[in-house]
Amino acid sequence: MTKYEDLENQLAELPHISSHQVKQWVNLQQTIDKSRDYLVYSVPEAQASVEQAKRILEQKTWTLVFFGGTGVGKSTLINSLLGRNLLPTGAVTAVTGTIVYIEQAPEGERESLTLSYWSRQEFVERVIRLCGLAEIPPFDITNSGEREQARFDIEGILEANRDAAKTERDEYLEILIDCLATYNNHQNLFESDQPAPAVFDLNDETALTHLREDGFKDSDQRQILLVKSATFKIQPKDGVPNLLMGGYLRIVDVPGLGAGMRLHEEITLEEMKKKDAMIVLVTDAGRQRVDEMKSLAAVHWVKDNRLFGLRGASLDDASGKIFVAINGANVRQAYDRLNSGTTGDSEVKEVLRHIAPNYWERYNHRGRNGKPYFMVMTPPALYLQDSENAPSEFESETERIMSAFSDQLNLPSDAKLSDPETVEALMQLSEIPMLRTALAEYIQNERIASQLKEASTRVRKAISELRMHYENQLADRGVYPPFNLGWESLQQKRYENLLRRMQKELPRTFHGALLDLSNRTNTDGRFRSLLAPSISSVKANVQETIRREIDELLDGYGTEQWDDRDVTYDNLVWGTSGIELPIRRILFQVEIVMQQAVSRFMPSVAEVVARELRQTLETHELKTRLTRAEYGQEYAYTLASVPGEAFDLENAYEAIIESVVQKFREVVEHATMYELMKPERSIQFKLDAAESLSLPTNERILDIALNGTQAVQAELAAAAEKAGIAPNGAVPAQPSTPPAEAEAGIEINILGNQPDDLTINFADEAEGIAVQGIDLGETEHNYADRLDDVAAKSRELFGQIVDDLFSDDELLPRLRRLFWMEATKAEQTLNEDVIRPLLRNHDRAITDDDLRTAMEIDLESVSDIEGMMRIWEGLNGLENEMMV
Repeated sequence: MTKYEDLENQLAELPHISSHQVKQWVNLQQTIDKSRDYLVYSVPEAQASVEQAKRILEQKTWTLVFFGGTGVGKSTLINSLLGRNLLPTGAVTAVTGTIVYIEQAPEGERESLTLSYWSRQEFVERVIRLCGLAEIPPFDITNSGEREQARFDIEGILEANRDAAKTERDEYLEILIDCLATYNNHQNLFESDQPAPAVFDLNDETALTHLREDGFKDSDQRQILLVKSATFKIQPKDGVPNLLMGGYLRIVDVPGLGAGMRLHEEITLEEMKKKDAMIVLVTDAGRQRVDEMKSLAAVHWVKDNRLFGLRGASLDDASGKIFVAINGANVRQAYDRLNSGTTGDSEVKEVLRHIAPNYWERYNHRGRNGKPYFMVMTPPALYLQDSENAPSEFESETERIMSAFSDQLNLPSDAKLSDPETVEALMQLSEIPMLRTALAEYIQNERIASQLKEASTRVRKAISELRMHYENQLADRGVYPPFNLGWESLQQKRYENLLRRMQKELPRTFHGALLDLSNRTNTDGRFRSLLAPSISSVKANVQETIRREIDELLDGYGTEQWDDRDVTYDNLVWGTSGIELPIRRILFQVEIVMQQAVSRFMPSVAEVVARELRQTLETHELKTRLTRAEYGQEYAYTLASVPGEAFDLENAYEAIIESVVQKFREVVEHATMYELMKPERSIQFKLDAAESLSLPTNERILDIALNGTQAVQAELAAAAEKAGIAPNGAVPAQPSTPPAEAEAGIEINILGNQPDDLTINFADEAEGIAVQGIDLGETEHNYADRLDDVAAKSRELFGQIVDDLFSDDELLPRLRRLFWMEATKAEQTLNEDVIRPLLRNHDRAITDDDLRTAMEIDLESVSDIEGMMRIWEGLNGLENEMMV
């Protein structure tokens, strides 16, 4: 037996599947297997689509989720559909306290209930989430100290609110108290991170009590809050249609809207969003109007979490999986609805439009009398199918329904519940058989068809993507379907394809080299790191040039060398030279020298980047690839940047790279000078503030340039105050002196009667010369110190300017951008002036025997092209088969 015959036999055993669907399923699986032979890594989307189609077809089980408001009767409806009293039921409030799965047990296996527990970490997180819902600080329930403190705090809140109306917060607080008690009683479960499941025999009367929200209340056996999910494994009941479909359908009962569902919301969403899920929305018509019931909240929850964002056909497909059942718990309302025609449906219609605008019209074939919902009466349905185990009150409820609907049922006056006719009539009235049939028909006519359609769409998409991939590959080689090429044509295509490949690969090589260089240098941080040593060297050279110039100017002051600089001296006198040092002129002179030094040394920085560019191009073997691509042909190339000159390939390549280097050198020089020449870095800018001050000595200009006007003003004021000069600069009044005597006559003394205050000491008699009471040796010493001070301050001033220039956050980023602009231009020049002319020359000489011989080593095999042609034809055939 072949693989596909075995699959066909397996599918034939599925319930509610037609022979046509079996054949379609097998053919689709064959197509999936064939398409896998054509998969390539370069088309990952096709691989993913084929795998998704494969998983879709592997799914041979379906899920039926029951969802609705708290206490609307989901468990009773499930029991009615199963034909047995399985799940615990209650009158009004929620009974099932966790998510419940119902599966068919393997033949011969005992029926059981398995409780799966939250892991220790999951339980801790659930308690923390409860704390958020209860609006209290979170605590770690596994910590005994925090646990006791939390109990004390929660009980205090509940006690304080005891006389007030109960709120949702109170409900969560009570659940937290329950969690604390449950954990204390079952700490042994969490000795390991994941507690082992507990398995109960269904004959155990206490087994179902574990599922009830009120089960084992105030008892140390209570553990419902620790249960993550419960799984029933049951055998089908004799005489009742098997809703579990031989194990191919699984029922899920999720907690109703409220605290229970909010605690299980993640699992609920997972079940609700499964694409194979058929959601039964149960509402309750027994206590209030439909549009005022919890059904509307349930509809909105489904719309927001199951149908959100869907439109058109997608919304129709999703809404088609939703079956609406209204629980006819109130006999009078049920009677009115079943017998009032279209008038009684307006409220339900208003609710259903929230599922989909056209839900009523699109699915009105499902229910009774052209209605898209089911008015189910679960008590009689359950009692008539499992009278021995049904709740005792269901018998009287069934009799009441039989009496209320006696005319409609056409039963005799002495009819009994045990009569087959009565049972059949009441079962039809309950609409439970109709709902079961609708679900089975949905699986056969819609669900399996939808599954096959989805898998087929995935496969068709994969085949189309693969076909387009090979079609594009062949188009790159100049081959297009339908294929009618002879041997000579294919040979010609080989040479043309080589030129096409070179047209892509050669530019990519240069571009790849630039990308490599960019990854290593094209950020401000990396670029700065690359140039840091060179920048430091340039900075040191500029500073040394400034130092030498300052020293030379000051050393040559007053000499012919200085005079040659055309310096004027028109300031106050200090020192024995008879003139004052011209500070402004010195600063302007040094500024010019600094600018010249920056202009001279800075272009060397470009060499660092140029070296990186050349090394990267060598690593990527661009020059070697270009030389190989020439295949020994000697073509001449012209460059737009060098008009009128012809180059061979090697020299053209070198000229382009050298052009990048040379232009970047100029760019570095100009960009740096642009930054240096900004006004705030000029000497004039730094000295402008001194114009408004009357300075006692010229070297004070340096103090202003270094420290600012305010600091110098404060210093001058302090000195003036010490000298007894008024703040406004006035000199205090001097004591009056007697009138001078009449001017004496002029007396000329030659070598006689010398004044007492003129003393000349020769070198062997004294260390210095005193003139008019002035120690000239001391003056000369002070003058030298002042020159040194001028030199130090000047170096410091220009040092600030140089530091500011090379630490500028704009200079290096600008250089980086300008380099990449030049590199991009070079890439364009190489493509336009070298690669394209090279390939055009090859194309003109493609029939030349020498060129063909040289190109032979790089030619693509004819068999490669033929292989792709065959693959394309195979994929095209598969696609055509799926369209039949």
